Amino acid sequence: MTSKYLFFPFTHITESDLQTLLTFFPKFDCLSICRDSKSKNFNNNKKLNQLFEKGKIIPHFLSSQAIDSMEEKFEQYLEWVKIHKGNEHNLKLLLKENPYFTNDSDVTAIKSQIKGKTKEQQGFIADALKLQKNLLFLKMAQLYDEQNEGIDLEFKNINRIDDEIVSNLRGLENLEEQTQHNQQTDNNDSSTMMIKERINAWFMCMNAMKILEYSDTKVLFITTSQEIFYYFESNRKDVVNILDIDNIKVHENRCEKQVKWQGQFENYLMAAINENGNHKIKLPEVHDRCSKRGQIKVCNFFMSDINHNFNVPDKHISVCLIKLK
Repeated sequence: MTSKYLFFPFTHITESDLQTLLTFFPKFDCLSICRDSKSKNFNNNKKLNQLFEKGKIIPHFLSSQAIDSMEEKFEQYLEWVKIHKGNEHNLKLLLKENPYFTNDSDVTAIKSQIKGKTKEQQGFIADALKLQKNLLFLKMAQLYDEQNEGIDLEFKNINRIDDEIVSNLRGLENLEEQTQHNQQTDNNDSSTMMIKERINAWFMCMNAMKILEYSDTKVLFITTSQEIFYYFESNRKDVVNILDIDNIKVHENRCEKQVKWQGQFENYLMAAINENGNHKIKLPEVHDRCSKRGQIKVCNFFMSDINHNFNVPDKHISVCLIKLK
C-alpha cells in the first residue's frame, strides 16, 4: 500500500511549514486554491514552484471553473471592503444583520437558482454552492495567513536588527538574553483562528476532488499546528496514541544523510500506524554533527462521525503532528 502525506488544513504554506515538512518527509501533498489550477503549478510562488518541479510538493487543484468563480466573488468582496473602509461602525451593523458570505438563512438566492430543476439538479447546485462557500472561506483564511506571515517576518527582521544593535552597543554577553526575549514575544499564531471552520472547509474541498477515496493509498494527515492536533484530541473519545516522541534528532537541511534517514523514518512511521503502535521496527537514529531536533505525535481517531463529517473511506483517520525545536 502506498502512502500519501497530506498537509492540512491550510492552503498557505509558510517558510516554517516548508522547513518542518521537508525535514521529516521527502515530499508531501497539499490543497491549492490558486489560479494556477489551469497550469497545475505554483507559478505565483517561485520557491514553491521550484519544489514542485523537484517533486517535493504535490499540489491538488480543484477545477479551473470552480476556482475562477471563487476568485471572481473574492475580488467582489475586496471591492466591497474598499467601499466600506473608514465606515467600520456602520459596517459592523450591516454585518450583524446580513453577514457577508456567511448567512445560511438567506435562502432566496438559493431558491432562485434551483427553482424548476430536477431533484438531482437541485442537489448538484446545492453542493456547488456549498463548495463555493468553503472555497471563499479558505481563500480569506489564506490571505489572512499570508498577511500575518508577512507581518511576522517583518518583526523578525526588526528583532534581528535590534539584536545586532544590542551586540554592538552593549556587548556580546547581552546578545543571547535579548534574542531570547525577542523569541518569547513572537508567539502569535494566526492559524489558531476558526480551527473548526478551517478543518471542515478543507475536507469539503478535498472531498470534492475525491482525493480521499483511493483505497490503495494510506493517507496520513500532517499538520504543524499544535492547536489543530489538539482540536482532534479534545473532540474525539476513541483515540489510539500511536507515537509520541517529544525529542527526536533529525538531519539538517541539505545534509547528505537526510534522504536515507527519511526513507527509514517513513518505514518506521507507517509500520507504527498500520500496527497501532505494536511494531518492532526501531526508530532510525542520527549519528552525525546535525544538532536539529523535532517532535512527532501520531494518533488514530475513530468513531462514526469521522466518516460522516469528513467522508473518508476508512473507519478512522491518522493525524500526525510534527514540529521543529
